[in-house]
Amino acid sequence: MDGLNVVDPASVHAVVVGLERYPKHPDWDLTGAVGDALRFARWLRKGGVPAANIQLLLAPGEESRRRLETQTRAAELTWCPAWTRDQLMDAFTSDLDRRTGELLYVFWGGHGILDHGDRRLLLCPDASLKDKRCIDTTDLREYLTRDDLRGFGQQVLFFDACATFLEHHHQQTGPAVAPFPRAPRREVEQFLLYAAAAGQVAENDAALGSGVFSHSLLDWLEGNAADLRPDLAALADHVKAGVPASQTPVSFHLHAMDGSEERSVLPGRPFLLPSPDRDQIALALRNTLTDDDLRARCIEHLASACPQARLGTSSSDDQMAHALLTVERAMAALVEALHERNRQAADLFLALGRSLGAPGLLSPLEYASLGQLLGRTPALPPMAQVIAAVRAALPLERGWLPPAAGEPHGPTTGQLMACVEHFEQHTGGLSMVRPGRQLVPAVVRFTELLAAVTPGARDALHAWGDRVARRLGVDAGGLAERRADAAAWAGSLRRAGRPPRVVAQLDAEAPDRTADGPHFTCVMWVDTGSGELVRTAEQSGSPLSPREVVRRIQRTVAQVRAITDPSAPPAVVEILLQPDALHLPVDSWNGADDEDPLPLLLGVEHATVLRCAPLSAPEREEQRRAELERRWAGRHNDKVVHLDDRHAEGHAAYGALKADAGAARAVVRAGPPGRDRLVQAALLLGYPVVLWDRQATGPTPDTHFTPLRPEASVEGLPWRIRDYRARACADPAAHPACPALLLEDAERPLPPVLSLTELADAECSDSALSDSEEASL
Repeated sequence: MDGLNVVDPASVHAVVVGLERYPKHPDWDLTGAVGDALRFARWLRKGGVPAANIQLLLAPGEESRRRLETQTRAAELTWCPAWTRDQLMDAFTSDLDRRTGELLYVFWGGHGILDHGDRRLLLCPDASLKDKRCIDTTDLREYLTRDDLRGFGQQVLFFDACATFLEHHHQQTGPAVAPFPRAPRREVEQFLLYAAAAGQVAENDAALGSGVFSHSLLDWLEGNAADLRPDLAALADHVKAGVPASQTPVSFHLHAMDGSEERSVLPGRPFLLPSPDRDQIALALRNTLTDDDLRARCIEHLASACPQARLGTSSSDDQMAHALLTVERAMAALVEALHERNRQAADLFLALGRSLGAPGLLSPLEYASLGQLLGRTPALPPMAQVIAAVRAALPLERGWLPPAAGEPHGPTTGQLMACVEHFEQHTGGLSMVRPGRQLVPAVVRFTELLAAVTPGARDALHAWGDRVARRLGVDAGGLAERRADAAAWAGSLRRAGRPPRVVAQLDAEAPDRTADGPHFTCVMWVDTGSGELVRTAEQSGSPLSPREVVRRIQRTVAQVRAITDPSAPPAVVEILLQPDALHLPVDSWNGADDEDPLPLLLGVEHATVLRCAPLSAPEREEQRRAELERRWAGRHNDKVVHLDDRHAEGHAAYGALKADAGAARAVVRAGPPGRDRLVQAALLLGYPVVLWDRQATGPTPDTHFTPLRPEASVEGLPWRIRDYRARACADPAAHPACPALLLEDAERPLPPVLSLTELADAECSDSALSDSEEASL
């Protein structure tokens, strides 16, 4: 993290603290802290950071307070008083939750002490001799890596505070440290610069009215980093050279996920903190690189591929291990040097890299060669195909898309490499079919998909994928399967639009209004394959019998067929289903009188699915749709959650449905009455595929739904059910299931929410088809 890559000032945020006055112990008052904080905030403003992005928290002395309004108004800044520890903590626990950005600065000027265990503590303005209220800097910086904080993948923290030992103050009471809440952590890169080493005083220059550390820091920032992108290593070197000999600033560079740290006490002299992970890798190096020639070749390759690791021929195992854990792609470079000479050692370091989170799956040479290959490809695939490839390469990451670059004709090489870097984080696991064999990682799956839609670079991308797969120990058969899948996927892109559909919005009338049997209100919508729904002109404000509903569906299907491409697949019939209307008998309605020779059973002549109508509670529906979209994105995996009678008790169904975050399918084998509850639970929790037997009189056996293959392609499930129902008509004894399928396709829109019980006349409806469309339908 020698330099920062953030270029948009609008994505920079800061928490700036200046504590001059300590009302409960005036001897602690610290002249200059407010001025230093203001100067840091002004540097941010001159660089273009919006004033709203800067939290300026001050505890000013009397002289500083008199000048504050004028100074803040001139810089278009707003300051907030910070007289208590709670106010300071709220700036991090509450105010940051409402913000998002790429880079976070924290500047803190005030008093500090070093507690037992070398905890650096920052005294708050409401501290006193008997109640030393303070904040732990390590606790603070760990809290800033919490996984619910949006953005801020880069964080720079400056602390101008003493680090004198607590014992030097000869106080009877120790510090009162307020801990930040504990939360799961995420990958964040942090740079910390403290004004003083352990046991030292952070000097204050009374003549300058500034901390010596802050003055040197701000001088360099104002003169060398007007663009808000300081060279942090150069900054640290300058500050260390600009303070008295009695004061030694200390810098840290940390990676939150793997816990690795690098501390530099003096320029150019790294100090490695103890690390169990590094010790584990160092031991592996000692046990595997026993041959001097092989060791020299590995170090030479690492030094060439990763010069930032700063390794030389005399580097120790600890130094090499530290580089492998912290330098991007260094572990991959070591495996690259080993895999043809010592496959066993290469596999060992591959496993260590995966388990310990070594950054970068591709080696520097692999990454660079892929960038060059894509850069010289004359015709890259359209952006729509790249986005489709992103979704196909790792369905669970459907929400992530390549960064937009405003290119009208296609993606840039930079956009494609951003996809590559994203997919490097997903290394894959072990094959369940071939135990011990590596699965194809997402980055290779993505490049195989690119090869399938980029004829000009296909051979070169295949060759690149072969080399990477060999180094990673990927099973050759698994790679061949992914390559075949990519070819089939590319073929699907060239087909016409998705199958047309007919959507029927149905709602059962109250029994007291339909004395002669069940009746239903019905509103019809059609989609000819474009993805847009159009309400048909033929609507009725009066309830319909089941026979009339089926007749209307059949008639609409025939009309859609007449105006669509003859080569297009038949329309799918979608019935919009209220979650509490699971007994709607759509799979047994006759479309003709009993005496007709060929009764048309809905679900036999046409693939028929159910869809879940929007819930009445908007916030609950929004939550369900979000879960639905997430699970729909993972529909290509074969995970199935099976719900039996035992899940109908208590919260067992909820636990089973929520436990597997990657599952998109639920199969209900329970019998009545628990079956309805289980189906409704799956609907309400956003499962896009729910399969059950509407007419089963009891629990169904494990093999009941096997002929329908619920773990296979989701898109083909309606057709498999249609074919099964047709066979059931011919031989009911051999086909005992009566399957009902809810297939809630998150990518195909639902009709707008209408009143299904108080329909307006068709001719008065604003959503009816145009005259020309009426003629067609």
